[in-house]
Amino acid sequence: MKRISKIFIFVLCCLSSKAQHYPTFSQYIVNGLAINPAYAGRNGVMDVTMSHRRQWLGFNGSPVTTALSLNTPLRQKAIGIGMTVIDDKIGPFSNQFVSGIYSYRVRVGRYKLSFGIQSGVAISKANYDGLTRNQQQDALINGQRLVDIGFISGAGVYLHNKQLFAGLSAPYLVNTLNSNFLKENPIILTGGYFIGLDREHGIKPSLLVRYVNNSPVTADINLNYYYKYQFGLGVSYRTNKSLVGIAEFGLSHQLRVCYSYDCELNRLKKYQSGSHEILIRYYFGYNINAKNPRTMFL
Repeated sequence: MKRISKIFIFVLCCLSSKAQHYPTFSQYIVNGLAINPAYAGRNGVMDVTMSHRRQWLGFNGSPVTTALSLNTPLRQKAIGIGMTVIDDKIGPFSNQFVSGIYSYRVRVGRYKLSFGIQSGVAISKANYDGLTRNQQQDALINGQRLVDIGFISGAGVYLHNKQLFAGLSAPYLVNTLNSNFLKENPIILTGGYFIGLDREHGIKPSLLVRYVNNSPVTADINLNYYYKYQFGLGVSYRTNKSLVGIAEFGLSHQLRVCYSYDCELNRLKKYQSGSHEILIRYYFGYNINAKNPRTMFL
Protein backbone atom coordinates (compact mmCIF):
# COMPACT_ATOMS: atom_id res chain seq x y z
CA MET A 1 0.00 0.00 0.00
CA LYS A 2 1.25 3.48 -0.78
CA ARG A 3 2.55 5.58 2.05
CA ILE A 4 -0.20 7.97 3.13
CA SER A 5 1.13 9.86 6.14
CA LYS A 6 4.24 9.48 8.26
CA ILE A 7 2.41 10.63 11.34
CA PHE A 8 -0.54 8.34 10.76
CA ILE A 9 1.69 5.29 10.26
CA PHE A 10 3.69 6.16 13.37
CA VAL A 11 0.52 6.42 15.44
CA LEU A 12 -0.67 3.03 14.21
CA CYS A 13 2.71 1.45 15.02
CA CYS A 14 2.58 2.89 18.53
CA LEU A 15 -0.98 1.74 19.05
CA SER A 16 -0.09 -1.74 17.88
CA SER A 17 2.92 -1.96 20.18
CA LYS A 18 0.77 -0.90 23.15
CA ALA A 19 -2.27 -3.03 22.18
CA GLN A 20 -4.33 0.13 22.44
CA HIS A 21 -7.34 -0.54 20.27
CA TYR A 22 -9.84 0.32 23.00
CA PRO A 23 -9.74 3.34 25.34
CA THR A 24 -6.89 3.36 27.84
CA PHE A 25 -7.15 4.86 31.35
CA SER A 26 -4.49 5.47 33.99
CA GLN A 27 -6.97 5.97 36.85
CA TYR A 28 -8.65 2.56 36.91
CA ILE A 29 -7.62 2.16 40.58
CA VAL A 30 -9.90 5.12 41.33
CA ASN A 31 -12.47 4.35 38.63
CA GLY A 32 -12.97 0.59 38.61
CA LEU A 33 -16.15 0.81 36.55
CA ALA A 34 -14.04 1.81 33.53
CA ILE A 35 -12.62 -1.71 33.29
CA ASN A 36 -14.99 -4.00 35.22
CA PRO A 37 -18.83 -3.98 35.19
CA ALA A 38 -18.90 -5.91 38.47
CA TYR A 39 -17.77 -2.69 40.18
CA ALA A 40 -21.26 -1.15 39.76
CA GLY A 41 -22.74 -0.25 43.14
CA ARG A 42 -19.42 -0.84 44.91
CA ASN A 43 -19.29 2.60 46.57
CA GLY A 44 -22.59 2.13 48.39
CA VAL A 45 -24.17 5.31 47.02
CA MET A 46 -24.99 6.72 43.60
CA ASP A 47 -22.03 8.43 41.99
CA VAL A 48 -21.30 10.06 38.65
CA THR A 49 -17.79 10.23 37.20
CA MET A 50 -16.40 12.20 34.29
CA SER A 51 -12.87 11.78 32.96
CA HIS A 52 -10.88 13.30 30.12
CA ARG A 53 -7.57 11.99 28.82
CA ARG A 54 -5.17 13.52 26.29
CA GLN A 55 -2.46 11.05 25.40
CA TRP A 56 0.97 11.86 23.93
CA LEU A 57 0.40 15.63 24.09
CA GLY A 58 1.92 17.52 21.17
CA PHE A 59 1.76 14.54 18.85
CA ASN A 60 -0.55 14.99 15.87
CA GLY A 61 -3.34 12.40 15.80
CA SER A 62 -2.76 11.21 19.37
CA PRO A 63 -5.60 9.59 21.37
CA VAL A 64 -8.18 11.78 23.14
CA THR A 65 -10.71 10.03 25.37
CA THR A 66 -13.71 11.41 27.26
CA ALA A 67 -15.84 9.17 29.47
CA LEU A 68 -18.96 9.60 31.59
CA SER A 69 -20.28 6.94 33.97
CA LEU A 70 -23.11 6.65 36.47
CA ASN A 71 -23.82 3.79 38.87
CA THR A 72 -25.87 3.14 41.99
CA PRO A 73 -26.73 0.26 44.35
CA LEU A 74 -30.28 -1.11 44.63
CA ARG A 75 -32.20 -3.44 46.98
CA GLN A 76 -30.08 -3.12 50.09
CA LYS A 77 -26.96 -2.83 47.93
CA ALA A 78 -27.11 -6.39 46.56
CA ILE A 79 -27.72 -5.10 43.03
CA GLY A 80 -25.83 -2.41 41.16
CA ILE A 81 -26.83 -0.73 37.91
CA GLY A 82 -25.13 1.88 35.80
CA MET A 83 -24.11 3.09 32.40
CA THR A 84 -20.99 4.33 30.63
CA VAL A 85 -20.57 6.63 27.64
CA ILE A 86 -17.13 6.84 26.03
CA ASP A 87 -15.88 8.96 23.15
CA ASP A 88 -12.43 7.98 21.87
CA LYS A 89 -10.50 9.60 19.00
CA ILE A 90 -7.26 8.30 17.50
CA GLY A 91 -5.95 9.89 14.31
CA PRO A 92 -8.61 9.46 11.60
CA PHE A 93 -10.58 7.04 13.80
CA SER A 94 -13.31 7.90 16.30
CA ASN A 95 -15.15 5.38 18.44
CA GLN A 96 -18.18 5.81 20.67
CA PHE A 97 -19.38 3.27 23.24
CA VAL A 98 -22.68 3.38 25.15
CA SER A 99 -23.27 0.53 27.61
CA GLY A 100 -25.76 -0.40 30.32
CA ILE A 101 -24.36 -2.22 33.37
CA TYR A 102 -25.83 -4.69 35.87
CA SER A 103 -24.10 -6.32 38.84
CA TYR A 104 -25.17 -8.69 41.60
CA ARG A 105 -23.34 -8.98 44.90
CA VAL A 106 -23.24 -11.87 47.39
CA ARG A 107 -21.41 -12.30 50.66
CA VAL A 108 -18.76 -15.04 50.82
CA GLY A 109 -17.39 -15.25 54.35
CA ARG A 110 -15.59 -12.00 55.10
CA TYR A 111 -15.75 -10.93 51.45
CA LYS A 112 -18.28 -9.56 49.00
CA LEU A 113 -18.31 -11.15 45.55
CA SER A 114 -19.85 -9.29 42.62
CA PHE A 115 -20.76 -10.52 39.14
CA GLY A 116 -21.31 -7.92 36.45
CA ILE A 117 -22.31 -7.68 32.81
CA GLN A 118 -22.43 -4.78 30.40
CA SER A 119 -24.01 -4.52 26.96
CA GLY A 120 -24.46 -1.74 24.49
CA VAL A 121 -23.67 -0.21 21.14
CA ALA A 122 -20.35 0.77 19.58
CA ILE A 123 -19.95 3.15 16.66
CA SER A 124 -16.62 3.14 14.84
CA LYS A 125 -15.83 5.83 12.27
CA ALA A 126 -12.89 6.45 9.96
CA ASN A 127 -12.42 9.77 8.17
CA TYR A 128 -9.46 9.81 5.80
CA ASP A 129 -10.08 13.33 4.46
CA GLY A 130 -7.65 14.90 6.91
CA LEU A 131 -4.70 12.68 6.03
CA THR A 132 -1.74 13.94 4.05
CA ARG A 133 -1.20 11.64 1.08
CA ASN A 134 1.81 11.41 -1.18
CA GLN A 135 -0.51 10.95 -4.12
CA GLN A 136 -3.86 12.70 -4.01
CA GLN A 137 -5.57 9.98 -6.03
CA ASP A 138 -4.81 7.14 -3.66
CA ALA A 139 -7.62 4.78 -4.63
CA LEU A 140 -7.62 3.02 -1.28
CA ILE A 141 -8.44 5.91 1.04
CA ASN A 142 -9.07 9.04 -1.02
CA GLY A 143 -12.14 10.81 0.39
CA GLN A 144 -13.41 7.78 2.26
CA ARG A 145 -15.60 8.10 5.36
CA LEU A 146 -16.46 4.76 6.88
CA VAL A 147 -19.01 4.04 9.63
CA ASP A 148 -19.49 0.73 11.43
CA ILE A 149 -22.14 0.07 14.10
CA GLY A 150 -22.14 -3.04 16.23
CA PHE A 151 -23.16 -4.71 19.49
CA ILE A 152 -20.68 -5.05 22.36
CA SER A 153 -20.94 -6.94 25.61
CA GLY A 154 -18.62 -7.86 28.45
CA ALA A 155 -18.50 -9.39 31.91
CA GLY A 156 -16.49 -9.32 35.10
CA VAL A 157 -16.16 -10.55 38.67
CA TYR A 158 -14.99 -8.51 41.65
CA LEU A 159 -14.06 -9.70 45.15
CA HIS A 160 -13.39 -7.32 48.03
CA ASN A 161 -13.52 -6.56 51.72
CA LYS A 162 -12.32 -3.55 53.72
CA GLN A 163 -8.69 -4.15 52.78
CA LEU A 164 -8.38 -6.44 49.77
CA PHE A 165 -9.77 -6.34 46.25
CA ALA A 166 -9.36 -8.56 43.18
CA GLY A 167 -11.10 -8.51 39.83
CA LEU A 168 -11.18 -10.26 36.47
CA SER A 169 -12.95 -8.74 33.49
CA ALA A 170 -13.38 -8.90 29.74
CA PRO A 171 -15.21 -5.61 29.02
CA TYR A 172 -15.52 -6.23 25.27
CA LEU A 173 -15.93 -9.99 25.19
CA VAL A 174 -18.63 -9.90 22.48
CA ASN A 175 -18.08 -7.57 19.56
CA THR A 176 -19.98 -7.59 16.26
CA LEU A 177 -18.08 -4.67 14.71
CA ASN A 178 -16.46 -5.34 11.36
CA SER A 179 -13.66 -2.86 12.06
CA ASN A 180 -10.28 -4.59 12.40
CA PHE A 181 -9.14 -1.69 14.58
CA LEU A 182 -11.42 -2.88 17.40
CA LYS A 183 -11.07 -6.63 17.15
CA GLU A 184 -8.50 -7.31 19.86
CA ASN A 185 -10.46 -7.68 23.09
CA PRO A 186 -8.59 -7.24 26.39
CA ILE A 187 -8.78 -9.50 29.43
CA ILE A 188 -7.89 -7.62 32.61
CA LEU A 189 -6.81 -8.95 36.01
CA THR A 190 -6.54 -6.58 38.99
CA GLY A 191 -5.67 -6.92 42.64
CA GLY A 192 -4.59 -4.80 45.58
CA TYR A 193 -4.34 -4.59 49.35
CA PHE A 194 -4.80 -1.59 51.65
CA ILE A 195 -2.33 -1.38 54.55
CA GLY A 196 -3.26 1.02 57.33
CA LEU A 197 -0.12 2.50 58.87
CA ASP A 198 -2.08 4.31 61.59
CA ARG A 199 -5.43 6.05 61.94
CA GLU A 200 -4.58 8.68 59.33
CA HIS A 201 -2.06 7.16 56.93
CA GLY A 202 -2.16 4.15 54.64
CA ILE A 203 -0.61 2.64 51.53
CA LYS A 204 -2.05 0.40 48.84
CA PRO A 205 0.12 -1.73 46.55
CA SER A 206 -1.82 -3.01 43.55
CA LEU A 207 -1.37 -4.70 40.19
CA LEU A 208 -3.13 -4.76 36.84
CA VAL A 209 -2.32 -7.38 34.20
CA ARG A 210 -3.71 -6.92 30.70
CA TYR A 211 -3.81 -9.61 28.01
CA VAL A 212 -4.74 -8.90 24.41
CA ASN A 213 -4.62 -11.61 21.77
CA ASN A 214 -1.63 -11.37 19.42
CA SER A 215 0.12 -8.89 21.76
CA PRO A 216 2.53 -9.23 24.71
CA VAL A 217 1.06 -9.38 28.21
CA THR A 218 1.52 -6.03 29.97
CA ALA A 219 1.32 -5.12 33.65
CA ASP A 220 0.90 -1.98 35.73
CA ILE A 221 2.63 -2.09 39.12
CA ASN A 222 1.19 0.54 41.45
CA LEU A 223 1.82 1.98 44.89
CA ASN A 224 -0.48 4.59 46.43
CA TYR A 225 -0.21 6.56 49.67
CA TYR A 226 -3.29 8.03 51.40
CA TYR A 227 -3.82 10.60 54.13
CA LYS A 228 -7.22 10.04 55.74
CA TYR A 229 -9.72 10.05 52.87
CA GLN A 230 -8.81 13.56 51.71
CA PHE A 231 -5.54 13.15 49.83
CA GLY A 232 -3.68 10.49 47.88
CA LEU A 233 -0.46 10.19 45.88
CA GLY A 234 0.51 7.27 43.67
CA VAL A 235 3.06 6.03 41.20
CA SER A 236 2.65 3.32 38.58
CA TYR A 237 5.15 1.56 36.34
CA ARG A 238 3.95 -0.07 33.13
CA THR A 239 5.98 -2.88 31.67
CA ASN A 240 5.61 -1.37 28.21
CA LYS A 241 7.93 1.32 29.56
CA SER A 242 5.93 4.20 30.94
CA LEU A 243 5.71 5.84 34.35
CA VAL A 244 2.51 7.34 35.80
CA GLY A 245 2.08 9.78 38.68
CA ILE A 246 -1.37 10.21 40.29
CA ALA A 247 -2.71 12.77 42.78
CA GLU A 248 -6.19 12.55 44.31
CA PHE A 249 -8.01 15.17 46.35
CA GLY A 250 -11.20 14.94 48.40
CA LEU A 251 -12.63 18.45 48.17
CA SER A 252 -15.55 17.33 50.33
CA HIS A 253 -17.22 14.07 51.37
CA GLN A 254 -19.09 14.16 48.06
CA LEU A 255 -16.65 15.65 45.55
CA ARG A 256 -13.33 14.11 44.48
CA VAL A 257 -10.80 15.15 41.86
CA CYS A 258 -7.96 13.04 40.48
CA TYR A 259 -5.13 13.99 38.12
CA SER A 260 -2.53 11.77 36.50
CA TYR A 261 0.48 12.31 34.26
CA ASP A 262 2.04 9.59 32.09
CA CYS A 263 5.69 9.79 31.05
CA GLU A 264 6.86 7.49 28.28
CA LEU A 265 10.22 5.80 28.81
CA ASN A 266 10.42 4.31 25.31
CA ARG A 267 10.98 5.61 21.79
CA LEU A 268 7.84 7.77 22.00
CA LYS A 269 9.43 10.06 24.59
CA LYS A 270 11.14 12.41 22.13
CA TYR A 271 8.02 12.87 20.00
CA GLN A 272 5.57 14.05 22.69
CA SER A 273 5.32 15.67 26.11
CA GLY A 274 3.40 13.09 28.10
CA SER A 275 -0.24 12.21 28.72
CA HIS A 276 -2.68 14.02 31.01
CA GLU A 277 -5.84 12.63 32.57
CA ILE A 278 -8.30 14.30 34.93
CA LEU A 279 -11.24 12.71 36.73
CA ILE A 280 -14.09 14.33 38.68
CA ARG A 281 -16.52 12.28 40.78
CA TYR A 282 -19.59 13.31 42.74
CA TYR A 283 -21.30 11.10 45.32
CA PHE A 284 -25.06 11.56 45.76
CA GLY A 285 -26.82 10.93 49.08
CA TYR A 286 -23.54 10.60 50.96
CA ASN A 287 -23.76 9.35 54.53
CA ILE A 288 -20.93 8.75 56.94
CA ASN A 289 -21.44 4.97 56.88
CA ALA A 290 -21.42 4.67 53.10
CA LYS A 291 -17.65 4.61 52.91
CA ASN A 292 -15.13 4.13 55.67
CA PRO A 293 -12.22 6.60 55.24
CA ARG A 294 -9.75 3.72 55.57
CA THR A 295 -11.27 2.06 52.51
CA MET A 296 -12.26 5.17 50.56
CA PHE A 297 -9.79 4.38 47.81
CA LEU A 298 -10.46 0.65 47.32
